Amino acid sequence: MLETVAAAGRKQMTKIKLIGWMIVVALILTTSSNTATAALSEQVYAKSNAPTATEALEKPIVTKKANTKSNKKKQCKSWLVRELRETGFRGKNLMEAWAIVMRESGGREDAISATNDYGMFQFNRAAWSGQDWWDSKMLLTREYNAKVAYRISRGGKTWYPWDIDGQGRHKGAYTSKATYKTYLKWYNKYPCK
Repeated sequence: MLETVAAAGRKQMTKIKLIGWMIVVALILTTSSNTATAALSEQVYAKSNAPTATEALEKPIVTKKANTKSNKKKQCKSWLVRELRETGFRGKNLMEAWAIVMRESGGREDAISATNDYGMFQFNRAAWSGQDWWDSKMLLTREYNAKVAYRISRGGKTWYPWDIDGQGRHKGAYTSKATYKTYLKWYNKYPCK
């Protein structure tokens, strides 16, 4: 049975090669001025479901690619948005994370405040230094600071350490309305909408 299938496959390949050679010969013949030869080549083309010789001459062989819009979104030019996205923040949580960083440090990874708040997200030494992740030097790097924020915010679902609830609203526990307004200003300026 396998031999029969293999023989049928070889026979099919032979037909395909033959049709290929017929097309090559037909193309060569279409360039000549012999009308009878051109008519014969049209019959060969018609049998192989290829365009006829006259159609082949009318239509260019190489065509331009169709103008199709790519499904890829434009990559955001903001290094901060890219860093936060690589960390795992997505959608609204990414926008919130970006606004918090801009409010807290203006996007500076090496920021240390007068009250000993460290890095982009401004982790306070007095509040957090007892945690296993606390490392004063590492918190002054983009990647580490963002990873800690991602962990603390539970993937951007809660921003309580920054006095913002899981819906982006001001909690008012330890920051002023003016501080929250600064956050909102940055949220509305998100660069990659």
